[in-house]
Amino acid sequence: MEFDHVLKTVGEFGRLQKSNFLFLSSLNTVMATHMLAIAFVGKEPAYISCKDNPIAKHHPCSPDARPCNEYAYSHEFTSIVTEWDLVCSNKYKVGLVQSVFMFGVLIGVMIFGMMADIYGRRKMSLVGLILMSMFGMLSALTQTYMQFTIARFLFGLATGGVILTTFVLATENLGNTHRGPAGTFMQGLFCIGIMLFAVVAYFVRSWRVLLFVTTAPLTCYLSINWLVPESPRWLASQGRISEAEDILYYIGHYNGKKITKAMVQLRASPSVTTSNKQHGLIDCFRTPRLRWRMLVMIFNWFTCSMVYYGLTMNASNQGSNMYTSFALSGLAEIPAYLVCFYLLNRLGRRKLLVWSILTAGITCLALVTVPIHVETETLRTSLAFLGKMGVAAAFNIIYIYTSELLPTVLRNSGMGICSMAARMGGVVAPSIVPLGDTTAYLIFGGTAFISGVLDLWMPETLDKPLPESIRDVEDGDLRWAEDDIVVVENPKIVQIMEEKIELYKKDEMD
Repeated sequence: MEFDHVLKTVGEFGRLQKSNFLFLSSLNTVMATHMLAIAFVGKEPAYISCKDNPIAKHHPCSPDARPCNEYAYSHEFTSIVTEWDLVCSNKYKVGLVQSVFMFGVLIGVMIFGMMADIYGRRKMSLVGLILMSMFGMLSALTQTYMQFTIARFLFGLATGGVILTTFVLATENLGNTHRGPAGTFMQGLFCIGIMLFAVVAYFVRSWRVLLFVTTAPLTCYLSINWLVPESPRWLASQGRISEAEDILYYIGHYNGKKITKAMVQLRASPSVTTSNKQHGLIDCFRTPRLRWRMLVMIFNWFTCSMVYYGLTMNASNQGSNMYTSFALSGLAEIPAYLVCFYLLNRLGRRKLLVWSILTAGITCLALVTVPIHVETETLRTSLAFLGKMGVAAAFNIIYIYTSELLPTVLRNSGMGICSMAARMGGVVAPSIVPLGDTTAYLIFGGTAFISGVLDLWMPETLDKPLPESIRDVEDGDLRWAEDDIVVVENPKIVQIMEEKIELYKKDEMD
């Protein structure tokens, strides 16, 4: 594409892109603390007693225990459980808070995804960060359970938007060979965030202070408005060519390239609309190829989320210390991301995705055939761990793969829809696990296997230019980028392509 040619001129991963990428990707370590905050904020103490009857023989939540008006807890930490007595018959309210938060994330990725394609990546990232900072602090100041639940919903809405828009902003303007490792690096930082959160929670035992401590770093990222320029690729897709050229010139100059204004000119291309037409969510399904890509990716995101959370919830406890166990849960995913980091640019996105998701599917189906005995415990644990590695790798790949499959004008909208599907998978997983190991693993394995088979019909995106418009997706190999035309030696084909370009130019003038 024309933009990719200019990007090579100014630098595909120069000093400016590296500094912006590191700044934006570091946000993922903070996001991990908020996505999983309920693990410590909603933790139930090990010891619970009833102040009305302190010498009772039965646990206060036991069916044989007398009704309790006031509870007493051990003092190793505080949480919303100890604050508002969310135990016994009110225990479900802890999970309800997380469900409401995830519903907010679902709504956020939909709204912010669409708005970022209209108003820009940086602007919506800044709006989301402001809202996160505000509602994060508000969550720590709430005085009732209802206030806290509402605040977490609004916080989740902003969180979903920030995760989506910053990922696209950080990777959209990198060269083809850099997007895969960059996306994997961002996902790996999420694991680091999980482990750091365990350390912070170990030293900060008050849930209110913990929310303050984890929210405070968000205010540093408000400097995105001054440190990170708007995506020039998005500006070009909106027909704002002059602004895109100015940013590209700035990138090249900052990267130490000896360039002139003429070297970053983006010639009017038939693949990029200059009519400032705004696209909506329905456009993601309007044309055949794009519709097929969206449907397959939606199923992939749903499957990866469902299997990932299902295997996590069904895993055996790794130790009695909750802080150590929480840190290990993040550490377990690092091998999967290391595999992605080294193989994404060697095997390609599609092939590695197929292998990863089929690994998860086959191991889950294998668990159905392995009986639950003491003798087979090691085998079952190994298969479950291998399955989680496979689905963790697949979850990482679909972020990168989906962003490369979708055109610039719909990239955030499409990613938002896929992220919504992932949240639905996370909601479904808890209802599958109680059905028993055989049924659960059969569902997880079956859906993962189907997902892997569907991926075989998807195109490879490695070393391919990002599509800018819907027409780029539909035309496929008939793109008119200069590097593609040069290799075409058949005069008849060149003539047909030139005639096609002239027709598109005539259509744009009309």
